[in-house]
Amino acid sequence: MKNKKFSTIFLSTLAGCILGMAGQISSAETNSQNQTFAVQINADNVAELQPKGPDAISGIGDWFITNGTLCAAISDVEHEGEFSSKGGSLVDLGFCGRSDDHFAFSHDLLDGSRRRPLDAQSIRIEEKDNPSIVVESAHGGTQLTTRYFFDERQPTQLQIEKTYKRHSGDDFRFISPLNFNYHSLQTFVLNSKKLDLSNGFQQEDFVKRGASAVRKAARPADTLVMISPRSADIGVAYGWQMKSALRVTPEESYKLPTFMLADTDGTAMMLLSDSFYVGDGESIGWTQMLQIPFLGLDEEDFIKTQEVIYVGESGTVSSVTDQLFSEQVAITGSINEPASAVHVTTSKGGAVTHTIPDDEGNFSFRLPKGDYRIKAVAYGGRQIESDFSVDYEEPHRLPELSLGDAALISLPRNLPMRLVFKGIDGTADPDFSGELTGFSVAFDDEVRRSKPISQVFLAGVESDKKHVKLAPGRYQVFAVRGPEYSLEKTQISVKEGQKLTLEINNPKRAIETSGQIASDLHVHSGLSFDNTFSERERVRTFVAEDGEVMVASEHDLPTDYSPYLLEMGVTDKIVSIAAAEVTSTLPTKLNPYTGGHANFFPVQPKPNEYRNGVVNHEDRRMRDVMHDMRHQHPHVLVQLNHPRFDLELSDEELPSDWKDIVDNGNYLDHMGPAGHPYNPHQQLHSHPNNSLIEKDPNTGVRDIDFDLIEVANGAGENHFDRIQAVRKDWLSFLLQGEIRVATANSDSHNALEQVGIPRTMVLTSSDTVAAFDEKAFTSSLKQGRAYGTTGPMLEMKLGEAGLGDTFNGSRASLDLRVFASDWINMESVSIQINGETVVTHELTKADTNLLIPLEFTKDSFVTVEVLGTAGSDYATVYPEIRPYAFSNPIFVDFDQDGNWVAPGLTTRK
Repeated sequence: MKNKKFSTIFLSTLAGCILGMAGQISSAETNSQNQTFAVQINADNVAELQPKGPDAISGIGDWFITNGTLCAAISDVEHEGEFSSKGGSLVDLGFCGRSDDHFAFSHDLLDGSRRRPLDAQSIRIEEKDNPSIVVESAHGGTQLTTRYFFDERQPTQLQIEKTYKRHSGDDFRFISPLNFNYHSLQTFVLNSKKLDLSNGFQQEDFVKRGASAVRKAARPADTLVMISPRSADIGVAYGWQMKSALRVTPEESYKLPTFMLADTDGTAMMLLSDSFYVGDGESIGWTQMLQIPFLGLDEEDFIKTQEVIYVGESGTVSSVTDQLFSEQVAITGSINEPASAVHVTTSKGGAVTHTIPDDEGNFSFRLPKGDYRIKAVAYGGRQIESDFSVDYEEPHRLPELSLGDAALISLPRNLPMRLVFKGIDGTADPDFSGELTGFSVAFDDEVRRSKPISQVFLAGVESDKKHVKLAPGRYQVFAVRGPEYSLEKTQISVKEGQKLTLEINNPKRAIETSGQIASDLHVHSGLSFDNTFSERERVRTFVAEDGEVMVASEHDLPTDYSPYLLEMGVTDKIVSIAAAEVTSTLPTKLNPYTGGHANFFPVQPKPNEYRNGVVNHEDRRMRDVMHDMRHQHPHVLVQLNHPRFDLELSDEELPSDWKDIVDNGNYLDHMGPAGHPYNPHQQLHSHPNNSLIEKDPNTGVRDIDFDLIEVANGAGENHFDRIQAVRKDWLSFLLQGEIRVATANSDSHNALEQVGIPRTMVLTSSDTVAAFDEKAFTSSLKQGRAYGTTGPMLEMKLGEAGLGDTFNGSRASLDLRVFASDWINMESVSIQINGETVVTHELTKADTNLLIPLEFTKDSFVTVEVLGTAGSDYATVYPEIRPYAFSNPIFVDFDQDGNWVAPGLTTRK
C-alpha cells in the first residue's frame, strides 16, 4: 500500500469540508438458458452459479441473479465489504460463462462519508412478474431500498432502482453511490446527452483534495465507463449510468442534480438531496457549494433513482457507447497498426468513445450525427488525427488510417531476465503498457499521467514477449535478474521501421547465497481490488527478478498461485505460498482509523466461500482477526504490513496536526482501537501503547501478537524514512521482550513496482526451489533466521550462534561477511547491541569479512545494518530505493541461566 491518503478514499473528507463551510429462495430452474431467475447461492448450486474472473469474490450465502446473458452477485448481509461491516453490495458482474468479472463492488454513503455507510439489514428475492433481488439498508434514521433486476429488452444491462427515505435521526445533504474502483479499471466520464461536456479519460482529483476539488471534479455527466486493461485474458467494460433521480413530495416530483466524480482513487456519483436554490443543476460553482449545507430530505419526502450498468464484451468504451447509441450511425474503419487505440471526440473536444482494432486493424463504433475528430495512437509515440462528419443515417466508412512503422526489436529467448529501456540523447523512455488511453488526473495546476512502463519481464518460457516496438532514437538497455546476478547493459540506435535483434549479455550469477532462499512475503496482482495486473504476468515478473518464494498476499482473498506456476512451466524456478492480506478500510467507533493490514500465510483458499473464506475483519480488533484466522489455520504466520508511512509520527512528541497526518493503512500510526500513534520511546504498559498488550478476556490474544513485522516495504520517495520509522517500533518491542521477526518485502502491485525488492533472505537447509520445504521455511522464518535486503547480503555468527539463535556468555566475536554484486554500492556496516551502534566499518569492496569482538554486561541482542548509495545503474533498475540490509537479532544470554531477559527500554517512561 503505497499511497499516503488511502485513508481518504472517495468522499470521506468531502462531507466534513462542505458542512464546515456553512432471504427467500427462488424456485426457478437454475439450469435454464436465457431465463431470468434469482437464487441464493448454496453448497448445491455454487459450482454452477459462482461467477468467475479476476475480481470474482462471491460464494455460498450470496445472492445471484441472471438473465442468461449477464450474471451478477450481491453479497449476503453477513459478508462485509470495503465500506461496510455488512454486505448487500453488488460484488460480481459479467457475462455468464466468460470468467470476465472485473467488478469490485458498489455501495452508498451518506454525504460521501465512509463513516456513514448505508448498511444492509436484509436481502430478499421478489418474484412478481420479473425476479429481482431487494436489499434493505439503513444508517440511523435513513433507509434505502435497492432493487436489482433485468429488463428482457436489454439483455446486456443490469437495472438498479433505489428509494431513499428519512424517518428520523441525522439528515444528509447528498448521497454518494460509489463503485470501488481504487487504482483499478481506467475510467471514462461521458455526458451521453451533451457530448461536448464529456471529459473522457481526463479526470480531476477529488479524493485527496476533498471539497476544494468539487467545483472542478464534479462533472456534469451521466455515465462512468470503466474498462479492463488490454492485457486482460477476457476484456470487459462497465458503463454505470444515472438514468433518473427524482425527489418525490406529497405534491410533486422533480429532478435532482447529479454529478460524476472519478480519479485514480475512486469513482462515485454525487446525488444531491434537493435542487439548488440558485443554479440550474448543470454545474457546481461557489454559489452552489455554499448551498449544499442547507439541503436536506424531509421525512414526508423520498428520493427515487434509476441506475443502469451496461456491460460490454471488450475492454473498450465503444462496447458501452454502442449500446447507448444503438440507434445511431454505424461507423467503420481500418488502420495499418492493429496494436493501436482509436479515440473519438467532438469537434469541440468532448470525449465520445474509444475502441481497439481487431487483429486485421478493423474497428467500428456508433455515433450520433455531428462533427468529430478521430485520433489513433500506437507504441513508439506514433499517432494520427483527422476530422470527419456524420450527417446522414446510413453506415459511414472512414478513410484508412496509416501510421508510420515503429522499430521492431526482437528480444532474447529462453532466459529469465528483466529488460529496462531508457531513452538517451533526447529520446523519451518507451511505454510498453499497451493501454494507450492517455488517462490523466489533474491536481491543481499539475496533470498527472501514469508513469511509462519501460521494462519487459522474461521468464525464459515460450509465452514470453518476443518483440517490442520503439520510436526512432537511442536507448540504453539494462538486463537484470535480481541482486544476486550481474547487471548487463548495451546501447541501441533505431530507425523508423527498422527490425533488429537485441544483443545483450545474459545476467550471470555474481554471488552465491548458500543456505539462504530469496523470498517476497507481500506480493499482489489483479486479484486484489486495487490493480489489474495479470496473475500470469505477476509470476513472470517474479521469475525475471529471481525471486524464489512468493507469498501471494491478495487483498482479502486467500490465493494459491500453484496452478499458474504449473500452467506457465516455471515450477522449477519459483514456489508460491497461498496467503491473504487482510485489509481493513472502514473507520468505525471501535477502530477510528480502521483495523490495519496484515498478511496471513500459509492460508489455503476455500473457493466456494465468499472471498475464498477470509474471516470478517471490519470493525474488529486485530487480536480477534488473528484468533479467528489461527483457529481456521493453526500453522499460519501473521505479518503486520507497512505499519508506518514515514517518521512523522515516531518522535517523542507528536506534531499538533497529527490527526490529519495519520494514514489508515498503517497500523502503528493509529493502533486500531487506540486511535493514536504508537510511541516507541515509551513503555508498552503506558498509554496509548498499552492498547497493544490488552488481552482479550476470552482468548487471551493481544493486538501485538503478530509473528512478523514488515520493516522494509516497497519503494517510494519516503522509502528509507519508512524503514527507519518501523525499525524504531521493532527495536522498542525487542527491548521490552516482545520478539517479532523483521521482514522486507516489495508490496508490489503492478509492472511499475519491482517485485522481489526488498526481499527477505530466509536461512534454510532446503535453500533451492527443488528442495523447498514449506514447513521448514515457515519454521525458520518464525525463529528469526532471516534478514532483509535491497541488494547487500549477509552471513553472520556470534560464536556458534546464528540469526535467531542465542549465544551464552559475556563476550564473543561476531564473524560477519557482507557481500554484494559489484554494481551494488555498499558504504558502511554498523553493529548494534540492543539497538545502539557500537561499531561501524567502512566498506571499500564488494565482499568484506570482519571479526569483531563484542562484550556484554547483561542479556542483550545483536543486530547489523548495511548502508549504501544508489549508483546510476542501480537507480535505473531499482528506482526510489537504495542498497540496504538489516539483520534479525542474535540473542545473548549473558548470565547463562537459560532465561533470556529483555534489556528494557531505557528512554522515558
